[in-house]
Amino acid sequence: MCEAIRHRGPDDEGAYVDRNVGLGMRRLSIIDLAGGRQPIFNEDRSKVIVFNGEIYNYRELRRGLIARGHEFATQGDTEVILHLYEEDGPECVQRLRGMFAFAIWDSAGQTLFLARDRFGIKPLYVTSGPWGIALASELKALHVVGLAPRELDWDALDTYFQLGYIPAPRTPFRAIRKLEPGHTAVWNHAGGLSTRQYWDLPRERTPTPRDVEAQIADWLDESVRAHLVSDVPVAAFLSGGLDSSAVVASWALASDAPHAFTAKYFGSGAASADETDLARRLAAVYGVTLTEVDIHPDVRDLLEPITYALDEPHADESAVPTWLLSRAVGASYKVALTGIGGDELFAGYRRHVGFLVGEHYVRLPRMVQRGVSAFANLLREPRGASLAIDRLKRFLRAGNGSAPERFLSYLTRFPNPGRHGLYAPALRHHVSGAAASGWFRDLHQRHGAPAGLSAALYLDYKTFLADDVLALSDRMAMAHSLEIRVPLVDHELVERVFPLPDRVKIGLWQNKRLLKRALKRRLPEQHLRAPKRGFVGPTAAWLRHELRGMIEDELAPARLQRLGYFDPTVVRGLLDDHFSRRHNRAGILWALLCFSIWHRGYVEAAPVAPLEDEANVPNAEAAP
Repeated sequence: MCEAIRHRGPDDEGAYVDRNVGLGMRRLSIIDLAGGRQPIFNEDRSKVIVFNGEIYNYRELRRGLIARGHEFATQGDTEVILHLYEEDGPECVQRLRGMFAFAIWDSAGQTLFLARDRFGIKPLYVTSGPWGIALASELKALHVVGLAPRELDWDALDTYFQLGYIPAPRTPFRAIRKLEPGHTAVWNHAGGLSTRQYWDLPRERTPTPRDVEAQIADWLDESVRAHLVSDVPVAAFLSGGLDSSAVVASWALASDAPHAFTAKYFGSGAASADETDLARRLAAVYGVTLTEVDIHPDVRDLLEPITYALDEPHADESAVPTWLLSRAVGASYKVALTGIGGDELFAGYRRHVGFLVGEHYVRLPRMVQRGVSAFANLLREPRGASLAIDRLKRFLRAGNGSAPERFLSYLTRFPNPGRHGLYAPALRHHVSGAAASGWFRDLHQRHGAPAGLSAALYLDYKTFLADDVLALSDRMAMAHSLEIRVPLVDHELVERVFPLPDRVKIGLWQNKRLLKRALKRRLPEQHLRAPKRGFVGPTAAWLRHELRGMIEDELAPARLQRLGYFDPTVVRGLLDDHFSRRHNRAGILWALLCFSIWHRGYVEAAPVAPLEDEANVPNAEAAP
């Protein structure tokens, strides 16, 4: 299991095995380089921890623990968690500021305690049964030793084809689950596994403070400073967009200017995705050393390793540039800061404006709505405008449903009934088509059914940010032994900004109004006026040109018939729609392509056989 995730920690390996219990750890040495080897024990060795992540306030916590009589054998953050657990039990997570997934085995109580950070920055997979429980940072560590059957969860996969990712707690396999962000779990042999939510986004709105723009800048600076704690050099990702520029500017104002890396696209549609000019402008203002990483559309050889690294079917097109940037940065650094999370915190996606506009649109007479929708469906996609028309169709498709239904519609790559018709007749009765809508509705209700922009931001935090953006950035970076830190996804910052009134964060047709005002004196004017591009490649163009041969091979009728999951005629129709520009089908076609490649590696290929003396692990009392 440790060997399967060697890339996450090439510096060291540690293991604890005691009769029916085993804990293993691969270490990427960043804090306490000499003394932080895991697993780590408490003073009487009754408790042992393995930990993935960083605790940014560990020094303050450590001083308090020492003052209260705890004895430390290391200088790092891992042992701090263990001593906090001694004091507070499962409530220890409330005092942690950072990103984390960890497991603590209490030999006295024969209990396993699991925890995952508030936003899901760090991953944690779990499978359990009569034989015990197994856990890992990546699904492949469970997969390679055959600890769970490979029966597919088709409601989870239908959510994937709708969204492009699988929200926690589901995974593509029925027997494996993800611990949800902001949750802990306790396992013992008698009671099995029980989970509990320990944190959620604030429900109550707070008044706008005086000088709110200055406050935002100060809060941002404080978070960036906290995220720079490290015993090794730290770099930055700089797309040229507002969020990464905000992080780099804050860093440069606080200390020496960082070394930043940015993506430069080549090939079909490159101009629409290129932000290197903005990155260069910011670098010049702050004296940042800037390295440009070339992103070419010849990605055929990358898709298989990218898909394997992602663990699950994952159709976010930003995987390609994130992989190449992570490879470049990881060659020289172990840690990098990014601007991930700014869109969720400050309302940066076009769908946030669309969601508010949609609240007025749903009040129009149904006859008017139907007429506008019918007209939009007749539109073809001229060169350079495919995304605009695709977004218009998504907006109109939302109709007059509930807040979570309308928001889900803006995210949907391929709606029903078309998506249900995508499946082969034998599979259709196994797929409800309603898993995603049910999950969004449950999340919305669980949080008190927030209204307006707050509903959209909340659902983004609980689904898209956690299981798409953060999951992707973690896997792409850790595949190259690079730790990604996200100062805009910091609970102290979020707890201050998220409750602010909606009208402060966003203006009429203006995303991120609050953040732009806060950064007005820090960023060049071009950054404040630049259109949002997103950290993605020109995928629609690639599929029509450079990747056309590859996707036609992967989705060939003979392969689809052999798999038995999809209707070859429907898939051919999607390809024809996209190639002819009748409709932009990039979202669902990229999802089908990624699924096909993933299926080869995780379902069709046999997992690596377990070692001979481990062959009967699932029948033991417990497992790693």
